[in-house]
This record gives sequence, structure tokens and C-alpha cells, in this order.
Amino acid sequence: MSTEALVLALTTVVRPMSAAAVVAMLSTAHPRRLLVSYIAAGLAFSLAVGTAVVLLAQGLGPATDAGGRPLIDTALGALALAYAGAAAFGWLPRPRSGSRPGSEWMRKRLQHLSPTAAAAAGVVTHLPGLVYLAALNAIVGDATGTVDAVVQVVLYNAIWFSLPIAALVLAHYHPELAKQSLAEVGTWIRRHQRVITIVFLVGLGGYLLVIGVLGLVYPPN
Repeated sequence: MSTEALVLALTTVVRPMSAAAVVAMLSTAHPRRLLVSYIAAGLAFSLAVGTAVVLLAQGLGPATDAGGRPLIDTALGALALAYAGAAAFGWLPRPRSGSRPGSEWMRKRLQHLSPTAAAAAGVVTHLPGLVYLAALNAIVGDATGTVDAVVQVVLYNAIWFSLPIAALVLAHYHPELAKQSLAEVGTWIRRHQRVITIVFLVGLGGYLLVIGVLGLVYPPN
């Protein structure tokens, strides 16, 4: 698997919205059934998008190698830095006082949750973003062929969904431990969300911008 894609996948394991959804499902009477629906639907959607992107890129062939992928890295890096700047200067809308970003919205919809609603939450909390697009770009550049690219997409998603998968396992053996542990992690993330977001996006954006510009200035032969 591409080292860049692996590192990007590890940064997506714990996120506020997905953690809130998993904690809410663990609080219900049938957490395992809901988690299975959540994981199955989210994985199916994310794998479909990722596979479609890499197959399309593989089909375009070498024509995208010289300038296409560095250009994508440059654009994604600039977007990440712009978002980090907006967060740092307070230009992004702030949640109302006393509310928990994302978690209250999710809790209301998961309070009396059906497997269908859990499946929808699995898709909503795993919509492709900057990190996924950057990872797919890295996979396309690293893959030796179509099969290798698809396998890397599967591995990326396995890491991305490792939190709900781990929660599903713990819900079977230690449900209270799973709920308590994820609740503590989610609380810590919410308290430091702004700083985490800025630091992460600055690191991601800076890295992508540098390798993108270098790729444009010194294209591979």
C-alpha cells in the first residue's frame, strides 16, 4: 500500500461525527445490529466511490501522470490550507454555546434508530473529503495496475472503518467498555477540535502543496 495513502488513512480513524454515531449506537438496546448496518452501508458507498475513481484514473493512463496528479495535490493542498486559515481566524461558523458539534444532531437521529437509519449514517459520516481524495490520488500514482489500485482502496477503507469495526467486536464481548472508551475519546476530540483541525489541515495542506508543486516543476520522465 502507498505510504502516503497509509498515513492519510491513519488520520481518519477517529473523527468527531463518526465517533458520535458509534457511541450513540452503542447506547441502544441492539448496538451490534445497528453497527453492522452502519459499517456495511458506509463501506459499500466508500468502496464504490474509491474504486470508480481509481478505475477511471487507470483508464486515462499515462496522460495524467506528468501533470494531472501533481495538479490535484496542489489544488487539495491549497484547499486544506485555506480551510485551516478560515478556522484559525474564526471565519467558519461556530456551534451554539453548550452544544456539541455534530454529536447532538447525530444523537437525535440515532436515539430510536433503525438499521436503515444506521446505514444512512454510515454513508453520511464517510462522505469522501480532502483526505480521501488525496489518498486516492496517491494510490493511483503508486499502484502497479488496476488490481493493485483496487486492493489499496480496500485496505484504506478497512483502516478508515477500523473504529466502528473495533466497536462492533467490543460490543459483543465488552459493551460497557466500548461505550465508555469511545465516549471519552469523543469528549477529548470535541474539546480540542479547533486546534486539532488547524494543525491537521496545515500539515496535510503543506505536504500536498509541496509535493504537488515539486511534481509540476520537476515532472517525472
